[in-house]
Amino acid sequence: MTTYKVFFYAGDDLGLKTKVDRGEATLDESSLRVDGSNGVSIPLRDVSAVKLFRLHGLGRVIQIDHSGGRLFISVIRFMIGQFAAINFFKTGDLNDRLLAATTTES
Repeated sequence: MTTYKVFFYAGDDLGLKTKVDRGEATLDESSLRVDGSNGVSIPLRDVSAVKLFRLHGLGRVIQIDHSGGRLFISVIRFMIGQFAAINFFKTGDLNDRLLAATTTES
């Protein structure tokens, strides 16, 4: 089980003005759980796609499509208000782990 400090947003589209929440993401063998003010829990069997992209060239963000909608998540170094310093390598690590876990689940 691995835990990451993250910002996240559950919705269809993420932009620079989107209000995101801060929380902790935990990935285990069966689910991704994000604890925060609007936390979510996604069984890995419900994940249909995982995509890593650069949000306006500023930082890496993971888009997770699942049966309940879409989740955007990124590992952070720190966050002050809506300003976040994204941890480039840890976000890549979380993406790799999600891809491995969802490929195994299928």
